[in-house]
Amino acid sequence: MKKVLFVLGAIFVVIGIIRQWPLAGKTYMEFIEGKGYLALMLGLIMIVLGFSVPLLMGDEEDS
Repeated sequence: MKKVLFVLGAIFVVIGIIRQWPLAGKTYMEFIEGKGYLALMLGLIMIVLGFSVPLLMGDEEDS
């Protein structure tokens, strides 16, 4: 589960960065209203959940 979340999160982050591509020169509101913002945030959340899977499942072994 941990690896699946990392891979899917990385894919969403890459898609979000590609869709937001000219990152430099954007204001905060332009960045939030951009096409790739949702994918980027979803990817980051999935990566964080990947880190917390062992805590959520109560499993201390690396699966």
